[in-house]
Amino acid sequence: MAFLLDTNVISCSKRPEKQAPAFQAFMRKFRIDDAFLSVITIMEIRFGVRLEQSRNAVFSTELERWLTEDVLVNFSDRILPFDTAIALRTGALPTPNKRPSPDAIIAATALHHGLTVVTRNILDFEPLGVPCLNPWTFQG
Repeated sequence: MAFLLDTNVISCSKRPEKQAPAFQAFMRKFRIDDAFLSVITIMEIRFGVRLEQSRNAVFSTELERWLTEDVLVNFSDRILPFDTAIALRTGALPTPNKRPSPDAIIAATALHHGLTVVTRNILDFEPLGVPCLNPWTFQG
């Protein structure tokens, strides 16, 4: 099974002290080669780096380094684009607020590529008809 990791999953993977035992069990079980990211996740992480600059410059620098030296390197061939096919699929999804959102783009990307979304926010994705897995409740 191949996965599309939501931003909250890849972000939590950086901070072991915040990981629940079920999350750690999931991370030990799945193969990194089976995991993909959306460019939306890259955007959200970069946005978080910018937000942290005014709050905690040291943490912001650490996040930037993690993004550029770990995430972008380790997922270099597994970062999925937002293209015309995904845009059309996103526009056809039954979004709760009747507007596209980053979650809708991630869901459409997963549907287009036959992936399961791994997220803590199951309720944001299930209504969009995409298969989901919550690693915080993982029992494997």
